[in-house]
Amino acid sequence: MNPDNVLKMLIASNVRCKVLLALSEGPKTLGEIHKMVGSTKSTISHALGDLMDERLISQDPDTKEYRLTNLGYLVFLQMKNVMEAVETIRKFEDFWFAHDLGGIPDELLIQIGDLKDSELHTTTPEYLRLPHEVYMELIKTSKWIRGVSPILFSDYPEEFLNLAFGNEVDIEVITTTGVYEKLIEVSSPEAVERVQNLPNVRLYVIEEELRVAFTVTDNFLSLGLFFPDGTYDMMTDLISTSERARNWGLELFEHYKRRAKRVF
Repeated sequence: MNPDNVLKMLIASNVRCKVLLALSEGPKTLGEIHKMVGSTKSTISHALGDLMDERLISQDPDTKEYRLTNLGYLVFLQMKNVMEAVETIRKFEDFWFAHDLGGIPDELLIQIGDLKDSELHTTTPEYLRLPHEVYMELIKTSKWIRGVSPILFSDYPEEFLNLAFGNEVDIEVITTTGVYEKLIEVSSPEAVERVQNLPNVRLYVIEEELRVAFTVTDNFLSLGLFFPDGTYDMMTDLISTSERARNWGLELFEHYKRRAKRVF
């Protein structure tokens, strides 16, 4: 298999991509592929020949069915990842374009397709609720919470304390030195001591500028970004309840946790 030939072949032909997608569901005859792809049989036959030349598919001599080879399956997985990434980029094009993506490492930007089932919550004249109000409603139903926050909304500390004390929600939060110092300042010494003694609460401080704010729980992911000028966009959150998005969020949390220091 020549990588350059495969890349050019797939980019140059939508039919070849469709054939790989059809065969990802299992072996198919020419007629079955024709029904799924919708092109002419001669065009499909030509595409099948090209794919066989690169050893991406094979044909059973008895059943005449075509199937993906191991090489073909690996190429299909990468093609699927690219297609989902492009779908996610296009779906939230303005969101990605207007914000600073520097807070998301490249290895997770590559997996941006994991967020394809998200919804963008934006404050508009027709929809006056702030995204963090929607966020607080979701957070109250969570059994565990993992968050990274370089910002502090006035109602967050009280709500998180209620979850920690009342519902015994398992909470891990990473924040900046500035936000941590502000939390200590606005909290009573008694409340700080109580939280420090809770086995279900862990707070970390990171000694770097954070350019992303997000929370992942057992039932949702909420992602907020900064504008290029360094101000946080309080009017827009990307929210998803899919398992893939939540796993993506957990990977992002672990990325920052490895660089943070636990303070209690």
